Amino acid sequence: MNLLLIPIVLPLASALLVLLLPEKTKYLKELLTSGVTAVCLLAGVSTLFSALFGQTITLDLPWAGAGLNFTLKADNLSSFLLLSVSFFSFLISIYAFSFENKGGAKWFFFNLLMTQAFAAGAVLSDNLLALLFFWEGLLVFLYTFIALSQKTEAAKRTAKKAFLINAVTDLCLLVGVTIVACISGSMNMTVIASAKLTMNGWAGFAYVLMMIGAVSKAGAFPFHTWIPDAATDSSAPFMAYVPAAVDKLLGIYFLARISVYLFSLNGAMQLVLMTLGAVTILAAVMMAFVQTDYKRLLSYHAVSQAGYMILGIGTLNPIGIAGGLFHMLNNAVYKSCLFMTAGAVEKRTGTNDLSKLGGLFRAMPVTGICFVIAAAAISGIAPLNGFFSKEMIYKGTLSTGYTVFFWAAEVGSFLTLASFLKLGHAAFFGKRAGDLTEVREAPFSNLLPMAILAALCIAFGFGAALPINWLIRPAMYTLNLHTPVLSGFHPDELYWLSLIVILAAVINHIVGYTLSGGRAWKASDHIHNAPLLAGTYALAEKRFFDPYEQAMRAVPFVAAAIYKIDRFFDYLTDALPSSLGGMFSGASSRLHNGSYPLYMALTIAGALVYIFITANYGGIR
Repeated sequence: MNLLLIPIVLPLASALLVLLLPEKTKYLKELLTSGVTAVCLLAGVSTLFSALFGQTITLDLPWAGAGLNFTLKADNLSSFLLLSVSFFSFLISIYAFSFENKGGAKWFFFNLLMTQAFAAGAVLSDNLLALLFFWEGLLVFLYTFIALSQKTEAAKRTAKKAFLINAVTDLCLLVGVTIVACISGSMNMTVIASAKLTMNGWAGFAYVLMMIGAVSKAGAFPFHTWIPDAATDSSAPFMAYVPAAVDKLLGIYFLARISVYLFSLNGAMQLVLMTLGAVTILAAVMMAFVQTDYKRLLSYHAVSQAGYMILGIGTLNPIGIAGGLFHMLNNAVYKSCLFMTAGAVEKRTGTNDLSKLGGLFRAMPVTGICFVIAAAAISGIAPLNGFFSKEMIYKGTLSTGYTVFFWAAEVGSFLTLASFLKLGHAAFFGKRAGDLTEVREAPFSNLLPMAILAALCIAFGFGAALPINWLIRPAMYTLNLHTPVLSGFHPDELYWLSLIVILAAVINHIVGYTLSGGRAWKASDHIHNAPLLAGTYALAEKRFFDPYEQAMRAVPFVAAAIYKIDRFFDYLTDALPSSLGGMFSGASSRLHNGSYPLYMALTIAGALVYIFITANYGGIR
C-alpha cells in the first residue's frame, strides 16, 4: 500500500469498526483509536523524512473521468501538515481515554478517526476536486462531533449553527474552485502553480471565494461565532482537537496554498488580508477579555490567534508568511494544551465558571504548571514559542510599511496577556472555595498529553531552530520562497517593546483586581464597563454582531415578505383574470335577455364606436 493511504484508509476503516463495538466495552475503543492514530503519526513522520531527504511521495489514480485523477502529493508543506494533524489526533485519543464528559465514547472516537482521515486527505490532495471531497466530509463530522458531545438541545443548535456557517463558506469555496478550473483548464494544483493566476477579472473573484472558505475554516471573523458557543455546548476534548488544532491547521494551510502557491496577489488583496487579520485579532481578544467562563474565554482566543496567522500570510513577504505558518503550529500546541487544562479543571470541579473556581494550583499542580507555560506562550512571553512566531509576524508586518497593523497586533498581545492573568488568577491562585477542598489532580491520561504540549511550548521557544529548520523552512521552499535567518533570540526593539506590553498588562490586572474588590474573575470590569465600550459590549453580548443570529432573526421577516410577494403574483395570474372573466360573463348574461330593441341599440352603438375610431385614422376606406 502506498504510504500516503495509511493515514486516510486506516482510520476510515477503524472508525467503522469502532461503530460495531458495543458501547459498554471497556478501553477497547480507546486502545484501538490510540493505536491507529499512533500508526498514522508514524506514517506522518516517515512521509516528512521522505519529503526532506528522499523523494516526494505521490499517488495518482483514475477517478472521476475526463482527466480528473485522485492525486495525492506529500511535498514539504503537506508532509508538515500531515505530521501535525496526526500528532494532535494521537494526543487527543490519549487525553479522551478517561474523559467521561465527551458524549458517547463510540461516537467520539468514530468522529475523531473520521476527522483524522479526512483532514489527512485534505492536506495531501494535489487535486482541488479531491481536496473539496475531503473538505466537505469534515463538515459532516464537525456537525456530529458537536451534536453528539452533549445530550442537550443547545448542543444540537450549536451543531446546526456550525454546519450552516461552514456550509455557506464551503459553497463559496466550491464556486471558487469551479472558476479556477474553468480559467486554468486544470484542477491539479501543481499544474495551476506552474502559471500562477492573477487578481484580474474572474480569477480575482475566484480567489476571494476560496479565501472565504480558508479563513472560515481557520475560524476568523466574522465566521467564528459558532466557536464560543461550541465551547459551552460541547466537550473539552473536541475543543482541544478541532477548533484549537485541526481547523486552524487546515484553514491556514489552504490560505497559504492559494495566496502564495496558486495566485499572485496584488497590493489591494494584501490590504484585505491584513485588515481581516487585524480585525479578527482585536474583535476576538476584546470579547475574550471579559468572559467569565474558562472554555469560552479560551475559544475567543482561538479566534484571535487566527488573526495573527492571517496577518502573517497577508504580509506576502517571506518572514511574515513563515511567521504565520510557525504561529499556526505554535497556536495548535498551546491552545490545545489550554483546552486540556480547562477539561481537567471541569472534570475535577464540575464547573468552568471562574466565579466558582480559585486556588486550584496546590490541588492540581501539574495542570497548573501546564496552564502557566501555555498561557505565557500564547501571551508572547520570551523565550517561549509564541514569542518567536509573533516576533516574525511583527517583523513581516513592519516590512510592509503599514504600521497600523503592527500596533493592532501589539494591542492584541496586551489584551491576551491581560486575559490570561485574569483567568490564571481566578482559577489557580487566590483562595480556594469551600466546596473545592476535596479536588485532586487530573488522571495520568489527561496529564500526559498536556505535559507533552507544555514541553513543546518550551522546546519550540528555546529550540525554535528545530521546527524552523525541519518544518517551516522546507515548507517555504515548497511555496517557492527563500527565507532569511528566522530563529534565534534577538534583543532588539521588539523585545523591549514586549517587556513594556507585559508591564502594562500586569499593571492593568492589578488595577482591575483592586477596583473589583479582590475578585480576580471581575478584573476586566473596569474596561468592560468603560464609557465608550460598555454599549458596544452590550450589543455584542446580545449577539448584534453575529451574522448568523441576525440572519436567523431575519428569517421570519424575509419568509413573511416572500409569502406576501408570492400571494400577490398568484392573485395577478390566477385570481384577477378569473375575477375579471366572471364580471364580464355576468354583464354579458344580463345583456342577453332576448330584447330585440336592446340588441339593435348595441349594434348601432358598436357601429358608431367603430366609425369614431376609424375616423381618427383617416376614416373608412
